[in-house]
Amino acid sequence: MDQLDLLKKDWKKQDSSLPKLSFDELATLIHKKSSSVVKWIFIISVLEFVLPHLILLFPGFRDVDEQMERLQLQNFNIVISVIFYVGALVFVYLFYKNYRSISANSNPKILMQNILKTRKTVKYYIWFVLSMIPIVGGVFSYHAFNTPEFIENLPEGANMAVVWAITVVVLLALVGIFWLIYQLIYGRLLIKLKANYNDLISNGNGTNLENI
Repeated sequence: MDQLDLLKKDWKKQDSSLPKLSFDELATLIHKKSSSVVKWIFIISVLEFVLPHLILLFPGFRDVDEQMERLQLQNFNIVISVIFYVGALVFVYLFYKNYRSISANSNPKILMQNILKTRKTVKYYIWFVLSMIPIVGGVFSYHAFNTPEFIENLPEGANMAVVWAITVVVLLALVGIFWLIYQLIYGRLLIKLKANYNDLISNGNGTNLENI
């Protein structure tokens, strides 16, 4: 149990012998805690953008470009890369902007709005990244399945409908795996933000902005 949880517990006690923590003081602590959470969201998003590029420096990962060229997917590779880079940079900027907004203003109502905005931004970011998997995987598989090498190596009597069904299952499984990873990484941070948001409502009799 962290310092904020202990103070909230004391604040709710009715024993007059204990010092009372005002709502403004509690809101200040929630503001500080929320700022820390959003800072970590920003840091993780930057690391997520940088680390894959470091991995791609290894020789074994350079074969991806060769495979794209062999399948005549150079243009698709360029377009999807531009979309991903632009999208990722936009979200990194939004995470930084959310962090600055929460850090700069401790007004409870504005803090609640910024918490909601941050949670929505993270969810949109997760779905943006997850959407790349079926798009890239589907286009790559379509071109790979139509190459002479793939057709020649198909077992006799193999049904392409079955091949596509397996491919769809694999892509959905990948989406599910990455979704679970994101839930472990970002989900825990979002839960903390949600708890802070609920504390501002319950302890300050604030308006639930999610219903507006």
